[in-house]
Amino acid sequence: MNQIKFSQDQQEFLKEMEKKLSSHFDQNLSKDIISKIPQFWEFLIGCEKSLNDRHFPLEKDRYDKEYGFALYLLNHEIPSSLTNLLKRMYKMPDSSIDFDKLIKDIEDEGWLSGDGSLYAISKYAALDPGWFISLLDYLWYKYLDPKGVHDFKEANIIIPAHSEPLPTNISIAVIGDWGTGVWEDGNEKYCPAQLVIDGLKNLEKQPDIIIHLGDVYYAGTENEELKNFVNMLPDEYKNKVFTLNSNHEMYNGANGYFNEALSSSFLTQQSETSYFAIETNDWIIVALDSAYYDESNLYLKGALTNSKVQNNSQIKFLTEMANKQKQLILMTHHNGITYDASELNNPLWDQVIGALGGAAPDVWYWGHIHNGIVYKEDLDITNSYKTIGGNPSKLRCCGHAAIPFGNASGLNVDGKVIDDVLYYAHTPMNAPNPDPTQKLRVLNGFAILEINNKELFETFYEVSNTSRTPIKKWSSVPDAVNI
Repeated sequence: MNQIKFSQDQQEFLKEMEKKLSSHFDQNLSKDIISKIPQFWEFLIGCEKSLNDRHFPLEKDRYDKEYGFALYLLNHEIPSSLTNLLKRMYKMPDSSIDFDKLIKDIEDEGWLSGDGSLYAISKYAALDPGWFISLLDYLWYKYLDPKGVHDFKEANIIIPAHSEPLPTNISIAVIGDWGTGVWEDGNEKYCPAQLVIDGLKNLEKQPDIIIHLGDVYYAGTENEELKNFVNMLPDEYKNKVFTLNSNHEMYNGANGYFNEALSSSFLTQQSETSYFAIETNDWIIVALDSAYYDESNLYLKGALTNSKVQNNSQIKFLTEMANKQKQLILMTHHNGITYDASELNNPLWDQVIGALGGAAPDVWYWGHIHNGIVYKEDLDITNSYKTIGGNPSKLRCCGHAAIPFGNASGLNVDGKVIDDVLYYAHTPMNAPNPDPTQKLRVLNGFAILEINNKELFETFYEVSNTSRTPIKKWSSVPDAVNI
């Protein structure tokens, strides 16, 4: 049977949160703040029901099954003094989860949802207790101390800022949701985050730039940003790395992201801002912050702005970059469409299209969904949106650089990849001596973008413990091997 265990760091975090929540209640909470907290509990109740019913909703649904274990853990597994505090002062509801039944249903291997999420009580799987105690950070900054959220920095950074002539060729590595740090992955020698960065280092041609699409776990605290992101980067990548803000970074008010990650010597070109552009002679790569102004529960949907924002700096910036009349690659943490290409993800999709004057970006890379997916260009849901040049948009999910996941049943029918998808990551992990949850897992990976004048070549790689050389699995280059 699975046992709920907390690391020493997590135990210290719970003690710290108990002190903060206890002292803050009497001194600072207004009736207005107290009245908003039930929205959070209501969301977790819905998530719990979704998990209880073993119902895996589409992303457009209101509740997220990945947080269905939160109320049980906060009611029964954290220190009782903190549970009592949450119930007495903050009106936390009881949990309706039958834990013994849940454990029996999960069994040892876990479940897989349609997008490949692995439901198991194991490190970084969807029911890892670490996700749920990090919600106390979210509760604190979203409801109790919103002024503690880091200020948004408005600065239109274009790289290279003073380079004449502009470069014509550039190689970009894209890694998404990479911020796990080193962790013990069963009997495997290296965890996925290590394999991905080693895979980059072992490429025949080194990338000029590395862009991380965001997510440092569990809540992007300053310690996590340092340990799970900055300290994982090899010295040769100094001044070559960029990273985006994400839902998990926002749980800690984006303080770790702005104060620790963006101040690192690895990210000097980013100039401590969460949105920027990289320009070549024929292309412009625009990276935006889709988390900071997101008003959805747990920042899960993504947005570039909201009705409370007076200066829509990112919208203006994207419009200005499009006005350069170059081919445009957009990068965000959040997804533009649902994983199975069945729905547009709004408000983010409409905000991007609006900023581009009704056009779609030539290419759009996102993370957030823990999978690697290359969509075909003539999707039913996007065929009415064309790029400025009149072409269909190329949409890519690249959020599979570290989190354990499995073969997404929603992306294949009877063993065949669905028509809307050209490639998705589904190579079995095949660990030689697997623990139970590794039996359902597939290989993690990353992408490389090669810009050569007006041409763009894309390659998706996968990594494993059996080879130091990353495995090419899909390429846009004609006649290249696509598996």
